[in-house]
Amino acid sequence: MDFKRFLEIAFGSSDELETQLMIIEKLSLISNKEVAVIIDPINKAQKMINNLITRLKANS
Repeated sequence: MDFKRFLEIAFGSSDELETQLMIIEKLSLISNKEVAVIIDPINKAQKMINNLITRLKANS
C-alpha cells in the first residue's frame, strides 16, 4: 500500500517539524506565540493524516 506509506512518511515529517519548532523556541529564536500559530495547523494536518491512515488500515 504505497499511499499509506506516503501518509506515514508525511506524518513523521510533520513530527520532525514540530520538534524543530520546539528547539528553536527553547533557543529563543522564535516566540511562544509564533510557534503556536505554526503548530496549530500542523496538529490539524496530523489528525487528518492519522484518521486517513486508520481508515486505510481498516479497509485493507
